[in-house]
Formats: sequence, C-alpha cells, structure tokens
Amino acid sequence: MAKHIGIVACSAEGAALCYRTICAEAPLQMGEHMHPEISMHTHPLGEYMVHIRAGNWKDVA
Repeated sequence: MAKHIGIVACSAEGAALCYRTICAEAPLQMGEHMHPEISMHTHPLGEYMVHIRAGNWKDVA
C-alpha cells in the first residue's frame, strides 16, 4: 500500500468520505491503527458550479 497518498476534492462531504474510508480500510492492509500519510487539497465547489451550470464541461475538467 502507498505510504503517502493525496485527495483532491471539491466538496467537504466527498473529501471527508474519502478520508474516512482510507483510514477505516487501511488497517486491514497496514496493521492496527495504521493508515498512509494523507494530504488533501480542496478546490472551492463554487468555482466548478459556474462551469457546470453553463454546461461547459471542458472548463470543469
């Protein structure tokens, strides 16, 4: 398993779900109380929503 992974998110709910899932599942692979080092970067969801509402999927990507 990776020693350091990153989460790139645009919603608090999605970021929290990813983080909690990693921390809950990692001990099965890494041992009790263990999980990889995790870095998180979040873009504001509002910046994406402008393009989503306009149907501009190129700029969403």
